[in-house]
Amino acid sequence: MAHEKKLKKAPFGSLQPDVEDILSWNDLPQDAFSPASVDEKENFIQDRKSVSYWADAWRRLRKNVVAMVALGIIILLALFAFAGPFFVPYTHSQQIRGSESLDPWHYSLEDQNRISAYMEEHNGVGLLTPEEAMPKAQAEAEAAGKTLTRAEIARIRAQANVNQQNSLEEQVTFEQAAAELGIRTQPFGYSRAELERKANGENVFPHVFGTDDLGRDSMVRIMVGARISMIVGVAAALLVLIIGAVYGSISGYCGGMVDTVMQRIVEMIYSIPEVLVILLLSATLKEGLAEFQNSGNGPLQNLVTLLGPNLISMFIAFGMLYWVTMSRIIRGQILQLKQQEYVTAARALGAKGGRIIKRHLLPNCIGQIVTTTFLQIPSAIFLESFLSFLGVGVSAPLTSLGSICSEGLSGLNSYPYRLLIPALILSILILSLNLFGDGLRDALDPRLKK
Repeated sequence: MAHEKKLKKAPFGSLQPDVEDILSWNDLPQDAFSPASVDEKENFIQDRKSVSYWADAWRRLRKNVVAMVALGIIILLALFAFAGPFFVPYTHSQQIRGSESLDPWHYSLEDQNRISAYMEEHNGVGLLTPEEAMPKAQAEAEAAGKTLTRAEIARIRAQANVNQQNSLEEQVTFEQAAAELGIRTQPFGYSRAELERKANGENVFPHVFGTDDLGRDSMVRIMVGARISMIVGVAAALLVLIIGAVYGSISGYCGGMVDTVMQRIVEMIYSIPEVLVILLLSATLKEGLAEFQNSGNGPLQNLVTLLGPNLISMFIAFGMLYWVTMSRIIRGQILQLKQQEYVTAARALGAKGGRIIKRHLLPNCIGQIVTTTFLQIPSAIFLESFLSFLGVGVSAPLTSLGSICSEGLSGLNSYPYRLLIPALILSILILSLNLFGDGLRDALDPRLKK
């Protein structure tokens, strides 16, 4: 048997590797390639399941409690605005006679009778006016064989006026009489005629938010107003998306002198006041749109009649001015992405610029595009409501939350809820859209991927 030469072990601290240990790496056990047991298979660490970009974004969005609560509120308000009017038997322009200026609460018929009796008892119904007091005094004088002098007639008239004035100053109001009798209001508004119909067994839909001075149901008007505000916001955001995406992608992809000129145009547009442009467009286009409206009965003429010059001017202003922020964001993304290897490979394969933008660059900007578009919706809703509040927004018979707030401002002291309810709904809607937009931005940001 040949003598096996033993390898010399490297000294401590030497950089020479231990050859003996390296050679022992090939000494595998006999069962190294035997099939795995059932326990080993179950304990094997599974790789993470691959998910798509949107599935991963939805997973992160669900962890954002504030964004999910805001999403729930947006869904409820959308159902309130779009589905609510189908469940109410009134329209937003219907005037219900006998139901003018109703509060969102009412008194029952029995309570109203008790209050009326209390007011008749304490308000001196038997007091006569000067016109009623004179014939009575003359009849009493003739019965006594006397004739009233001018001084006596003037004194009788003056006394009747004083009695009437004192009676008016000391009159008990409806609310004071209810408080004295301990009568409480019941929810929802009903007129007396509607309460009588309800007492006869007829189904009468209540006026949940009351009615205005013309007898129009306030809740239906708020539903339709919220619907108009949402539609205007979404339509304006889509318009901004289309113009901003095309302009920003062309500017970022072309670069050079083209990018410089296009960005100088953007900077000039930034300096233009938006509200002034809308007011000028509305005043300028009013006569032209009126002539076009009267030129026929086609679909475009009907659309102009429905929208009105103010709303059309608002959409034109959105198309002219509000896309600049979107274009700058997309331009910045395109400038980063066009240096990537897959863009270079597409160019090498002969792909043209339009195809590269459409198939490679814009799809990789989808997170920023969706976020910016969604955050444009509350901005458009606020602008439309602000202009409608000033009277230069939607035109009758359409209504919006801003115009309803403007109508409620005139009766703020007597009917504060006419302003508070639509203003509260508008505030909640804009706040929820902004909070959900922030959560959507965090969910679609690849830098926050975990």
